Formats: sequence, structure tokens, C-alpha cells
Amino acid sequence: MQYIHYQTKDDSTYKREYILDGVANSTLNVPYGNKSEDQVLDVFTPVKGEKPYPTIVYIHGGGLKQGDKSRHINPLLQGLRYGYALACVNYRLAGEAKFPAMIYDVTSAIRYLKVHAAEYGLDPEKFIVWGETHGSYLACLVGAYGKSGEYNDPECNYDADASVIGVIDYWAMCDLAETYRDRVAKNDPNEIMLEEIIFGKKGQELIDEINKYPKPLDGINKDTPPFYVLHSEFDNIIPRSNSVRYYDALDKAGVDVTFELVRDTKHALPNYQEAWQIENTYRFIHRIFGRDGQEIK
Repeated sequence: MQYIHYQTKDDSTYKREYILDGVANSTLNVPYGNKSEDQVLDVFTPVKGEKPYPTIVYIHGGGLKQGDKSRHINPLLQGLRYGYALACVNYRLAGEAKFPAMIYDVTSAIRYLKVHAAEYGLDPEKFIVWGETHGSYLACLVGAYGKSGEYNDPECNYDADASVIGVIDYWAMCDLAETYRDRVAKNDPNEIMLEEIIFGKKGQELIDEINKYPKPLDGINKDTPPFYVLHSEFDNIIPRSNSVRYYDALDKAGVDVTFELVRDTKHALPNYQEAWQIENTYRFIHRIFGRDGQEIK
């Protein structure tokens, strides 16, 4: 049995062993930038199936201040069985760089993958981006602005855009200024002010800084790619009202949008590491990729 061992900078929380024997080929820690050792990605391609592969690009969560590309990827690895490739992206975190470095890195990674698609057997016209929590905020920015280049790193010269044909949004917030105001209103001395760490400012200066940058909802229009929006019913970390707002804005713009509210759950899904627990997400993926959803034999 073959194992792939992930080494992370954080702690053992995110270290995982994934059994991929006979299912995937892997290329790990591929640099897509030269500013940081965190500008790397992993590419998994199916052993079976026909090239070029439709590709899922994963953006991990962790408040933009922690986490790793190996975080919570078990359900995404199941896509290999359907003939899909998977790319997992690391990006600069808030301890090293401030916003918008994170979204610059994500768009650079997608553009790198498109330029080098032939090397990995990827289909550059069939990319879906999948994010969770703050990683999902970045995914939503890609969905809204990937084609226009609003969040392209001006120092990145890859001859491709960061457009995708679908977005999977798990527990994304809509507006970082609003989440900051909510934290301040709680007046909890133990509350971690994530936005202060992400932007390096406080108070009104922080709000002004956040408002300098276009937000996901600002960029939604009729040309926005299809979205799959998922939220937990009793989420006390990122209220479900955020996903309702995404759904309403996307639906109003005439975008293909699916909204799944997971009943009787809090933030994140308990044990959502198995593919059967996110069956509806895969139905969306199959439909957007134009596949029948049958495993490759």
C-alpha cells in the first residue's frame, strides 16, 4: 500500500496520510511563484481515465493565517476515481504577508496550472475552484474576478487568466469588514481579531483598508460561473446568512446556483471526510464537467 506523507509548517493537526495506491499519480510541492516557500501546489492525476482531465483546484481554510494544502482533502481526492485531477494550493499566510497576497497567490497558481496544463494532462478549459471558510472567500473572489484579472498579481506574467467554470463555496463570508464589526460588537477579550492580522490594521483604518478591495458580491453578474453554496444550519463562526446572501445575489443575476443547508450541524461538517457525505457536491461537479458521474474502471 502506498502512502503520501504531507509535512506542514503548522503542527501535526494537518498532517495526514492518504491511501492513493492504484488511484493517483502525484507531483508534490510544485513552485508557482518565487516570493515565498508557501507558493507551491500539489497535483494529483488519475491513474485511469482519459486526458485531458477536468480539474478541481482546492483552496484550504484556516482564517488566512494558518492551514495547509493537505487540510480536509479526503473528499476531494475521491474525484480521482471519476477521472478528475486535483490541484491543492498553498498560499502566503497573514504571518508572512498581508491581503491581497493570498488571492494574488491563488490566481497565480490557477494561471500557472493553465500554462502548464499539458505537462500534467489537465484541461485548461475545465477548472472548478473549491474552497472552505476563508479559503472559500478566496474561491468566491476567483469566481467573481478570475476572468477580469482584478486580483491578478501584477508581478505574475503567466499568459493565462484565472477564470473557472464553477465554484464550490463551503461556509464563505461575504464581507470581511462586516465580520470584523461583528467581532468588535461581541466585545470578547478572547476573540481573535482575524481581520487585524490579515490586513495589519485596526479600527476604522482596517475597515477603510478592507473597503479598498472589491468584494465577491460586488463582482457577481450574469457571466459569473455556476456556484455550489453550502452552509451549516447552526454555524456560530460564519453565520449562514452569508451563504443566503450569496445565493440571493447569484440567483438575482441569473447565475446557475445551488444552495445546500446542512441540517443540525455547526461550523464545518462533522466527519465530512468521506465522499458520500458530500454526494450533492459531486453531482454539481459532474454536471459542470459534463460527466456521467460513473467511476473509472
